[in-house]
Amino acid sequence: MTIIGMKYVKRRLHYLPFLLLIYLTPLVNANEPLKATGKVYWTEKKLGKIILKADKAAMRKKWNRAIRYGEEMLLGSHALDHHNDHRYINLLKNLNKYYDNAGRIQEIPGRIEKAYISSRKYLGVAHNTTIESRNLYYKIIIFNKDYQRAIPLILENISILGKSVEDRYRLSQYYRQLYSLYGLTRQLEKEEETLLKLLTLDRQLYGYDDQNNAKIILSLAKNYCLQKKLDAFEKIVQTYNLLYFCQ
Repeated sequence: MTIIGMKYVKRRLHYLPFLLLIYLTPLVNANEPLKATGKVYWTEKKLGKIILKADKAAMRKKWNRAIRYGEEMLLGSHALDHHNDHRYINLLKNLNKYYDNAGRIQEIPGRIEKAYISSRKYLGVAHNTTIESRNLYYKIIIFNKDYQRAIPLILENISILGKSVEDRYRLSQYYRQLYSLYGLTRQLEKEEETLLKLLTLDRQLYGYDDQNNAKIILSLAKNYCLQKKLDAFEKIVQTYNLLYFCQ
């Protein structure tokens, strides 16, 4: 930089605080485009360094440190990217996971929801980032006992499953979650339907040993009782010798 250029910069910065002078230094020296958030100027290089620091902290399970760097990286990505940009959405998901691992997920419920909605809209329901964001969203919804809102998330998980053996075992777990949610929200007909699907699937996966299916069968008996389907209730009680009385 020429002497004239240096004098010009000094005149412009003469009355600015010292920290602001530090933040503005890249404006004089950087060769790449800059974008500002408040008084911090962001470049791809600066953002990349912060992302690496967050990753290293996460690998060492230093979750509060990862959160600190994660908040910075999200700020930088917010300045450089669009909100539908894959990188921004992925960084948002990563930061949410840091909060979850630190046991601080309740501090950011709005951000958890935003990550799920954005990833679902721009990346699709089957994208890995969407799946992880959906699981975090489900976790916070269950924690808040908002069971009705959790049901569509499980149905979405089911909708993306394939035909592999692993996916059939996942389906079994999702059916267990789903019938519990239907029971908690008093959707008894849907609970019954899901229990019957689960019983059929579990017999295919684990065999017909009644011990493996005992909890499902007992839940089905309770469901019949609550629905006042007394004939179905008596039949299942007699078939499996259940010690359960419908009152």
